[in-house]
Amino acid sequence: MAALAHALLGIPSRCGLCRAINPKEEFKVCAWGFSRTASSSGICISRVPRRKNGNLTGPWMLNAVQTLIVHNAPAQATVEIPVTYHQLIGVPDQAEKDEVVKSVTDLKTAQMDDGYTIDAVKSRQDLLMDVREKLIFGPEYSGNYKGKVPPKSSLRIPWAWLPAVLCLLQEVGEVKLVQDIGQAAVRHPDAKPYIHDLLLSMALAECATAKIGFEKNRVSQGFEALARAQCLLRSKKSLEKISLLSQIDKAKAICECLIASEGNDLKIAEAFCLFLLGQDNEAGIVEKLQKLDVNKNKLIQSLCKQGNLREALQFLPHEPNPSQQTYEILILSCTRHKSLSDGLDVHRHLVEGGWDQDPFLATKLIEMYSELDSIDNARKVFGKTRKRTIYMWNALFRALTLAGHGTEVLDLYQRMNALGVSSDRFTYTYAIKACVVSECLSSFLQKGKEIHGHILRHGYGAHVHVMTTLLDMYARFGCVSYANSVFDQMQIRNVVSWSAMIACYAKNGRPYEALELFREMILEAHDLLPNSVTMVSVLQACAALTALEQGRFLHGYILRRSLDSILPVMSTLITMYARCGKLDLGERVFSMMNKKDVVSWNSLISSYGVHGYGKKAIQIFEDMVYHGVSPSHISFVSVLGACSHAGLVEEGKMLFNSMVKEHGIYPSVEHYACMVDLLGRANRFDEAAKVIEDMRIEPGAKVWGALLGSCRIHCNVELAERASKRLFELEPRNAGNYVLLADIYAEAKMWDEVKKVKKLLEARELQKVPGRSWIEVKRKIYSFISVDEFNPQMEQLHALLAELSTEMKDRGYKPQTKVVLYDLDEEEKERIVLGHSEKLAVAFGLINTKRGETIRISKNLRLCEDCHYVTKFISKFADREILVRDVNRFHHFRDGVCSCGDYW
Repeated sequence: MAALAHALLGIPSRCGLCRAINPKEEFKVCAWGFSRTASSSGICISRVPRRKNGNLTGPWMLNAVQTLIVHNAPAQATVEIPVTYHQLIGVPDQAEKDEVVKSVTDLKTAQMDDGYTIDAVKSRQDLLMDVREKLIFGPEYSGNYKGKVPPKSSLRIPWAWLPAVLCLLQEVGEVKLVQDIGQAAVRHPDAKPYIHDLLLSMALAECATAKIGFEKNRVSQGFEALARAQCLLRSKKSLEKISLLSQIDKAKAICECLIASEGNDLKIAEAFCLFLLGQDNEAGIVEKLQKLDVNKNKLIQSLCKQGNLREALQFLPHEPNPSQQTYEILILSCTRHKSLSDGLDVHRHLVEGGWDQDPFLATKLIEMYSELDSIDNARKVFGKTRKRTIYMWNALFRALTLAGHGTEVLDLYQRMNALGVSSDRFTYTYAIKACVVSECLSSFLQKGKEIHGHILRHGYGAHVHVMTTLLDMYARFGCVSYANSVFDQMQIRNVVSWSAMIACYAKNGRPYEALELFREMILEAHDLLPNSVTMVSVLQACAALTALEQGRFLHGYILRRSLDSILPVMSTLITMYARCGKLDLGERVFSMMNKKDVVSWNSLISSYGVHGYGKKAIQIFEDMVYHGVSPSHISFVSVLGACSHAGLVEEGKMLFNSMVKEHGIYPSVEHYACMVDLLGRANRFDEAAKVIEDMRIEPGAKVWGALLGSCRIHCNVELAERASKRLFELEPRNAGNYVLLADIYAEAKMWDEVKKVKKLLEARELQKVPGRSWIEVKRKIYSFISVDEFNPQMEQLHALLAELSTEMKDRGYKPQTKVVLYDLDEEEKERIVLGHSEKLAVAFGLINTKRGETIRISKNLRLCEDCHYVTKFISKFADREILVRDVNRFHHFRDGVCSCGDYW
């Protein structure tokens, strides 16, 4: 806007406007300049095309100089402003009048760049002469006019030029006129594109009013004007961050401090102007203020609120009695500025001032140190404070939980209860979360149950936030039934509660229930709209079920709700399409994303990985690094997993070695598990065992589980026994490990060992997870298990499978009955194998879908060898494309061939 004022109306360089906005700049002409690029005011100047006769285009002369665009709005409309002659220029004497005219008509060559043509200059001169003749030397004008109502005239100017005119009026002292015109203009419907600059002009006029008030010792008038200026600048978001607002806030704080002092040699108006206009001796004013014997608490607080922490800290040593509120605001300001050094400085002052035993300030210090990742200092504050409130306990619980010190939180919680301190809802929330962040998760489930009992006994069972946190804790432990019980007993449910329960199902192998609960939420909770967190969980459920049509429906909902700008939602959408067999749609979603983070790249890498396209996954990983996105731990898990599925052993080893050397990422248990899986699948068990021996951290259940899974593929009994022994210690309740070992014994025909494992399962009251498969037909999800007798088409399905089995046997098929863990005759084993859930799902798809339609199936366990062989045969025999996603990867069957190359 200042560019408008100077370029159009010739305001003298280094005017009050320039000094207010750019106080530190040194320049010969105004820093707002005569540039045709966008200035900080949001205004740019562009040339106007000429007519053939050489004259500039435009509706009339005033518009002919330039086309001025304010916030991309062309200045075509004009506004008529009624003004009085003496209002515009006052009643100056001839010398004053001539000086004003000269200042607005003088066009110095030094103040123009090549954007001003000769015609443009002449046209502007004509405009200014029109202003001069009409508003200054009008025929009715008389310097000694004595009438009560002065004659009026009017000036028609483009809307875009109005802010510049207001600047000119403010410069010549007509502050009241600026306020009157501005207030009328901002209410006009045509002024909307120019509100930003109109408000800035009015704020400057208010600053001028404040200056006049302070000069005439009308302090209240000055502060009222400053308050109006602040209100104007804060009324529009685009003005909230300009330097003028900060300068006004600071100047106001300085003036308040001066008013509180008595007998000082610094005038309020002088201080106001210096701070507002930012003149060179501002430091001298600060030094004078520091020496004043006056309460500086309000000044320090104001400076902090304005974001001037360093300046506030300059005054802190010169305030003998800082208040509690002053220290609180300083602590909060240190947190906002992420400055630990300043925080320690404030803490030192606080201790020296005798506030170290104040529980309120101690709580604020703990919160600050938590935000600044200085947990040791938070502990010290807590330990040195004798009187501890529940708020202090909660602050420390929160700090320790966020830092991952769950065990310490639970110990402190027990100590707090022993001291008789009553818990509140925040205490319970942090204590529950501490159970989850503790390292030994399984051992802390009982602690969580105890806290659950405390919650119910103390009447917090109806609190939605506490119960939702409790639900989430059970979900993270995999206790779906407990989580469901908590959810059912909740009297009030919000969108967070529904989302937590849907996530519980989706992340614990119950995707069908997740979709059912989502449908229930839509139908029952009419006043609740699913948010981005809800959509992530529901999309994950669709991915697990390969429910493509449901996923497409959700994609439409995401677009309608404008959730497509949220990165986690879009990343999950990529995964959903890929897991439903539509890898091309997933890549299209990725390419259409305006912003991509490492999670988005990871989604695409893992998508190609589960489809067996290991080399493509590596290429995407390299593209990510090339585009400047640093890989995360998950990036390497995804790309190493892709190498494992594709059998790219050497490539995987190179990527693993590059983690520390090139990216500074130290391998975690997940990365070692990927390497063991990669080498084990390739039957390179010696190398896999060496990886485990050389691990810099303790091998966890994931590493031994990867080794056991590889042993299952190659029937390596010796290593399987070694791995299962460790797994039985680490995961005594995981039935899957016992079943894997039994499978290996069965394949080796070690039936006595199979019986021992089965007895161990029974003794520990564990049950094998039943195989379950899902298929989507006409947007409806159907679930199958081996012993399912409830499906009305079950008889028809078994008949079709029996017919296919006979046809396959005639072509050389031999059922792979080694997966049956019972010592039965071969015919009975064949009957059991033929009833596997994925075969039932394939048969259901053949019967209930159109010829040529792709059949999509998902399974909760690894695809067995027999089902894999049968599905290959059916894809060729029935001329169907069949997509099966098991717990490990994607199998794309077509013409009797699987995309995995029989390597899974």
